[in-house]
Amino acid sequence: MNDEVLTLEETAHFLKVSDATVYQLARSGALPARKVGREWRFVRSRLMAWLEQGGEEMEGKVIRDEFGGEYMVENGQEKVALWLPMSREEKRRLLEKAAQEGWSFSEKVMALARELMADKPA
Repeated sequence: MNDEVLTLEETAHFLKVSDATVYQLARSGALPARKVGREWRFVRSRLMAWLEQGGEEMEGKVIRDEFGGEYMVENGQEKVALWLPMSREEKRRLLEKAAQEGWSFSEKVMALARELMADKPA
């Protein structure tokens, strides 16, 4: 039956991936799923369509990585989210300042991170 409803564990077995991978993809919205109460449910025919599309639904979706952070793919380029210890108000002020002065907050953070990594012994 093509419209069979699968549990998270059955979906993991069907896709031949871990339960954690299915959970992360469902939670991020990358995998077609519905939450019923506290449990995730998947329709086999929608999973097949998703597979046939090559997982294109993942483009632009936030996905959890193995390090506990998040990333997304935009225009084929992977972008990671860094957890910075700042309030949303601080972030808002920094983004406004960057826009006014014509620089990219993300590029400054990445330049600093790369500089710090270059200074560390391998």
